[in-house]
Amino acid sequence: MSLTVKSFSKSFLFIAASGLLAACGPTGVEPPQPQAPEPPIEAKQTLPQDIQQPAPPPPEPERLQGMNPGEVMALLGDPSLVRRDGAIQVMLFENETCVFEVVFREPSQNEYFQAHHIAARGRDGRTTDTQACLMKVLPNGQWPDK
Repeated sequence: MSLTVKSFSKSFLFIAASGLLAACGPTGVEPPQPQAPEPPIEAKQTLPQDIQQPAPPPPEPERLQGMNPGEVMALLGDPSLVRRDGAIQVMLFENETCVFEVVFREPSQNEYFQAHHIAARGRDGRTTDTQACLMKVLPNGQWPDK
């Protein structure tokens, strides 16, 4: 019986030692290797397509005050009507919903006409918002030089 206990003890010690040695040895899984850092990704300096520029402010009819007929036509295009009565000249700029009117006067005889009065009316003849009508008369709803 002493042989069996002795051989059992040796076997137990051998198995225990093998387990300890196995715990110290390679596990079959390699440790992660250090990697070189990836180069930084350069950000593009473009705006996303869905971000739009803010709308320009609406045109101010007062800008036309003091301009001569040529300057007004350069901004508004050709008038639908031009009428001259002595020292007064009237230009009408029309669209489907309103009539924009610029009245010029000659400060003194043989001087250039200057825009003196600006008004707007609907097709029915009633007074309408001058700025709204100007936006409808202007190409693209804004001053062409902006």
